Amino acid sequence: MAENKTPADLARSMMTKNLEQAHEAIAGYFQLVKKSMSASPLGATDQTKTFRNYVEQSVAASFGLSDKLLRAKDFQDVVRIQTEFFQTQLKALTEKSKDFSDTTTETVSDVTRVEIK
Repeated sequence: MAENKTPADLARSMMTKNLEQAHEAIAGYFQLVKKSMSASPLGATDQTKTFRNYVEQSVAASFGLSDKLLRAKDFQDVVRIQTEFFQTQLKALTEKSKDFSDTTTETVSDVTRVEIK
C-alpha cells in the first residue's frame, strides 16, 4: 500500500506521527509543571493559575493549527486556516490580557490594603 502513496502523502503521514508524539510529550511536560507548581507556594496564586491556563490553551491552539494545516487541501485553504488562527489567537490574547490585568490589579489592591493597615 505504501507504493501507492505520493511523496506528499508520505510526508503528511510522517508529520502526523511526529505531531502525535509531540502531543504526548507536551502533555507529560504539563503534568510535570502542574505537579511542580502545586508543590510551590507560588503555584496556588491566581496569577500563576491564569498564566498556566493561558499557556496550555495557547499550546493546544498551536497543535490544532498544525493538525488543520496538515489537512489543508490547497494554498487558499492554508491561508484561510492561518487567518482564522491568528484572529482567534488575537481575540484570546486580548481576553487573557484583560484577565491577567484584573488579577494583578486585585493582588496589588490586596497588598496595598494590608500594608496600609
